[in-house]
Amino acid sequence: MNKPLLAVLISASSTALASGPTASSGAGLTTGPSSSPYSFSAAKHNPAMNSFLLSDGESMRMGYFPSFGFAVEAGPVDNFADDLEELADIIDDPSSTDDDASVILDRFNDVLLRAGADGYVRFGGQAQLPLTPWFFYSETLKGTVGIDLSFATVGGLSILDSELSFDNQNESFSTATSLYIKSGVEATFGVSYGREIYQHKWGNLYSGIKVKYMTIDLSKQVLPIVQLANADLGDLIEDEYDQNQNRSSDFGLDVGFVWDAPRYRLGLTFEDLNSPEFEFGDVGVNCDAIPENTPSRSNCEAARFFSEVRGEIAQREIHTKDVKARLDGLITPGGGVYLSAAVDLAEYNDYIGAQHQWIHAGIDYQTDWPFLSSLRAGYHANLVGTEISSATLGFTLFDSVNLDFEYGLEDVVVDGSTAPRRFGFALSIEEQF
Repeated sequence: MNKPLLAVLISASSTALASGPTASSGAGLTTGPSSSPYSFSAAKHNPAMNSFLLSDGESMRMGYFPSFGFAVEAGPVDNFADDLEELADIIDDPSSTDDDASVILDRFNDVLLRAGADGYVRFGGQAQLPLTPWFFYSETLKGTVGIDLSFATVGGLSILDSELSFDNQNESFSTATSLYIKSGVEATFGVSYGREIYQHKWGNLYSGIKVKYMTIDLSKQVLPIVQLANADLGDLIEDEYDQNQNRSSDFGLDVGFVWDAPRYRLGLTFEDLNSPEFEFGDVGVNCDAIPENTPSRSNCEAARFFSEVRGEIAQREIHTKDVKARLDGLITPGGGVYLSAAVDLAEYNDYIGAQHQWIHAGIDYQTDWPFLSSLRAGYHANLVGTEISSATLGFTLFDSVNLDFEYGLEDVVVDGSTAPRRFGFALSIEEQF
């Protein structure tokens, strides 16, 4: 075996990022997308938060350093990657095992069914370019303008399972089971505007709008698992990614509101109100035009089988960004303690087809210590799809350096060791306010 399957997927995701469950690049990895009074990145979640970024006497503020975050998530199928690699070796060389054909069929048909139902690995990452976001107050507009440039990537591998069979005459095993790899790399340039629109003795209402120009590279691949035994899949995935990659662009529109009172804050955000659309490259079409006995021809025919015969994937696909609606709240009992929560009001899909509808809860304690200026902890859970949950922990050093970690609360066995099904990390350097 040239490369372990998980390493191959990491390579695929790295390739996608270099070319162009979703992560956060700031303290929001811990506390979630709440309207925090101490997170410089809060306005990325709600453009109405622009109004809170500049202190009295300030006319401009920007992020001087790059920030990034990533998350990885695995399905609840223990060692499915190792099982698929072993099966690929048996298909390539049936003499590599002493087990009877009936034993092999019983064992691996069960493995394939479970892998097809629950076997997946997903990666997500975000990066913020230095000097952004940049915010400044406009006397003409009587509000705060923000300029933002960021990158995000999502990649995932799932299993398209097909029955394993044995040819008695040739004493060989065969299956159409394939890896299904999808990825998206998004570059977003956004301009936002926020201002106060209503004053009351009980609090003030703020609104904001953000216009985004998004360029997204989308790619999907179908790779038969038999290639695990006799090919360098890292190189193969990279080649196929370039061939199947399709770039498209569209605009997105976000709107947000914040009600700010002395002891609490409420936020409401709508993202991608215009449902922008982006197109994948085709798979499983014009296979006869590809030279025979090549990996590309094998991949194309596998894609055609799972689209035209099985109907499990689409040959031509357009991803439409669902409208996202989110409600968040924050209260402070005093003493530098902030309690926050946020919930997605409807489910939505990402580029790779994963379902999301998250709830978040967090606590943030602002200390008086010069070295450790903030401690925070949180909890996140997906209400749909994989229904996975995680605990988060973060801290801020010297009022600017944020380190945040995410640890899944469900386990999976990988290479004989128990590991969390989800793990994430974020590092950002940003001003607090």
